[in-house]
Parts: sequence; structure tokens; C-alpha cells
Amino acid sequence: MVKALKGVSIKGYFDFKIGEKVRRFDQSNVSEFLERIPRALARMIARHYPGEASLVPIPNSHVIASTTPGFKTLELAEKIAANGNGKLKVVPALVFGEVQQKSREGGPRDPKHFESAYRIVRTLSGPVILVDDVCTSGGHLVAAYWRLNKQASPVVLACTFGKTTKAQLKNPIGMREDQIDVTRR
Repeated sequence: MVKALKGVSIKGYFDFKIGEKVRRFDQSNVSEFLERIPRALARMIARHYPGEASLVPIPNSHVIASTTPGFKTLELAEKIAANGNGKLKVVPALVFGEVQQKSREGGPRDPKHFESAYRIVRTLSGPVILVDDVCTSGGHLVAAYWRLNKQASPVVLACTFGKTTKAQLKNPIGMREDQIDVTRR
């Protein structure tokens, strides 16, 4: 599912319960599943933070300007905001100073690295909600929290579509809540 969200072809299928019916999704119909994600994330955000906020997408590793093509998390944030009942606005405030090596290809995961690699390119005011496609170690989210809180924009929530796990989950599809430690070490 995360591959599909990233725009990568999926092999195989997954089953997902919608209402009382189980639907099978594969490459031929995965776009129908992807259409559901922004609505679900907007509802989850509203449950945790019902006020107005700025959605700040975590930049993909190649994003060095808010206009960089293929800024997938920006696209996701825009779709979430469109489902946010007018309470969410998208502010692509973070980009990288230079292209980063992808984490899944051996690139860094250390929040200290990302904190110095991020550039703030838009001024923020008011509450911030971070948006990312997947959380692996939390390094990107923690670094964004550190960078943006320095600017006096409180990060009140972080939202991702997926989370990397090392163990097979009995029910891998559904809403989950985790807390990430943002203290400096």
C-alpha cells in the first residue's frame, strides 16, 4: 500500500474491509483505495486536533524546492486539506538544502542530520501538523519538529499513512497511534 501511495507499481494484492464487505485491491484498482486515504487522514486529524492548522509536508529525499516535481507528500497534504472542512491549509515550508540519499537505499535516518539538512522556505504562524507518507524510525518527523519549533510554530500533531514494522501484524490495516520521543539526545 505504501508503494502504491509513492506511485510505485504493486505486485500482488491486499484485502481491505469497507463497511461490511472485504474488497481486494491490486494494481488494476489500487487508485480506488488511494482515493480513500486523504479522507481517512483528514478525519483522523480532526479527531485529534479540531482547530485550524497548517499542514507541512515532510519533503521527499529529492525535494530541494516546493516546486520540485514528484513532491508526493505535498500532493498528499493537498488532498488531506481538501477533505479538512476548510480548517487545514498546506504550507510547504520545509525542503532539503541538497538532494538526500533515500533512507531505504542506505541513506541517513538520524534526526540531527535532517535537522541541519532541512531549509525553512515559508514562514509559518499558528499550529502545525506534519504530514509524511510513512514513518520508519521517525527521524524526519523529529527533525521537522525541532526545526519548526525553533521558528515558534508549535507542532501539535504528525500524521503518516504507513509505519514500518519489524513484526508481522495480525491486522496491518487500520488507524494506529504512536508517540515519538522528540527529546534531544
